[in-house]
Amino acid sequence: MKQGLNRVFPVLLLSIMLFTRLAAQDLSWDPALHSLVFKPHLPRLSGRYSLNNELSYSVAVTGYSSVNETKDRSALQLAFYQTLKYKFTFSSRRFHLSHDLTHDLGLLYYIDSISKFQTDENTLITRLSYDASGFLQFMASSILKTRIFNAWDIATAQDGSQLRTLSSSFLTPLICTFSCGFGFILPKTGILDIGVSSAKLTYVYDRGIFEKTGLEQFYGVARGKRSCFDYGLSLHLLIDRALGSRLHWNLDLLLVKAANVSPDVSLKNLFAYRINRFLKTSLQTKLFYDEDVSRQLKMENLLSIGFDFHL
Repeated sequence: MKQGLNRVFPVLLLSIMLFTRLAAQDLSWDPALHSLVFKPHLPRLSGRYSLNNELSYSVAVTGYSSVNETKDRSALQLAFYQTLKYKFTFSSRRFHLSHDLTHDLGLLYYIDSISKFQTDENTLITRLSYDASGFLQFMASSILKTRIFNAWDIATAQDGSQLRTLSSSFLTPLICTFSCGFGFILPKTGILDIGVSSAKLTYVYDRGIFEKTGLEQFYGVARGKRSCFDYGLSLHLLIDRALGSRLHWNLDLLLVKAANVSPDVSLKNLFAYRINRFLKTSLQTKLFYDEDVSRQLKMENLLSIGFDFHL
């Protein structure tokens, strides 16, 4: 546990220092957003081109419950949780390029006094699109998901001792989904992407994960190999919508269907309410299903309250 603290706390500290340095530059209160806003000075482009970026950081105390977690019972937990988000967009009259980076990291505390580090989640979404009409786009996208720190499934033995099983480590797994197809713009709501040609790459950096877990297959990658590649179809729904002046709805749904297997499902649904300038509360539900990992649908619920800064 001490080794884990030495690794995680520098990341938390670096994120807070980064926020502090940025906030000192040009941070102001935006009444329209009910949020602190940082507006960086990007180079101005002539003509029809534009550059934009957004940075947000939040840290919160979270009530956490899980269902069907590997080697763990349904349980109530508390968490210290941080989220860092960055979005960059480049646009012309018809072409649009965007990068969305999200980093989550936290510390879990079980009600029965067992504590562990919440698995960090790192997601990079890159999307290139061309406007064919008012609502139809041709698009190409990639969705990369991976982890940096070791994560453990922890259970309590009958004698009260802790049983730890490694569940993931640095770039293990790294999952990237590539899609080409059509995008449909949902006015004031979001985007629906249908990938008529899609591929899913799963990469394992740490080959020792098979010995450490005792598995012959890890996220679809067979023992002795580093990766596997699947072809199929995909559907990606992104909703980012304000419901009034203080309530916000964010949904990220990804379905990937490869040949001869059930669809992989990844869902994040978040409702956030801004209490005042600095405080925000949110309710988030996560669903995950991957036949290569488990035949059970996994679910997490997180109720949070904490500081939030839209930079």
